[in-house]
Amino acid sequence: MNRFSFSSFVAVLALALTMSAAAPALGQTPDEFVKAGHAQLDALLRQPASAQRDAQIASAFDRMVDYDELVRRCFKQHWGELDAAKQAEVSGLLREIVRKNYQKNLKRTLDYNITYTGQRGQGSDVVVRTQAQSKTDPREPAKLVDYVVEGAPNGPFHVVDIIAENSSTVTNYYRDFHRFLTTPGQGYPYLVDKLKKKIEKLNQP
Repeated sequence: MNRFSFSSFVAVLALALTMSAAAPALGQTPDEFVKAGHAQLDALLRQPASAQRDAQIASAFDRMVDYDELVRRCFKQHWGELDAAKQAEVSGLLREIVRKNYQKNLKRTLDYNITYTGQRGQGSDVVVRTQAQSKTDPREPAKLVDYVVEGAPNGPFHVVDIIAENSSTVTNYYRDFHRFLTTPGQGYPYLVDKLKKKIEKLNQP
């Protein structure tokens, strides 16, 4: 990629948040995990806005996503090059970005109908495939969104990647992080600066 792909990640993540949030129940399959999460979030979103409701939504989302594993996959071989303090720093920054994007974009996903189109195995991961169709604009092409769910075959399950229109969030982040960490004059401080600037932008009214 030629640029840091935050904007595409924001859009994909917003759609993802209407799909998954609940802790897995005994005997669930990965697609049932996604469906149950969607039902829980949909119910929360239809409640009157309040700090308590927002906290419940954030808590449900935190249970759904394995942030630590998602971050490790974004860094791949570079993860072991970071000491514990740096690992904690970038994990915290990415977690904050995910949460803030979520708060800004979640309501938009109520205007989509979700269709589950099956699942396929990928090692210990299972890819749950979906289509999202706008309720307000039937002429808008359906958005294809896949959720990489870790924990096969018996769970517990967690989402560790989101693939929109065949574009993987983890892969996109890895390409950017790899470039930052291997380009002379950039490196880890440059990567952290990019993340912090994104958070500053998200904090703007």
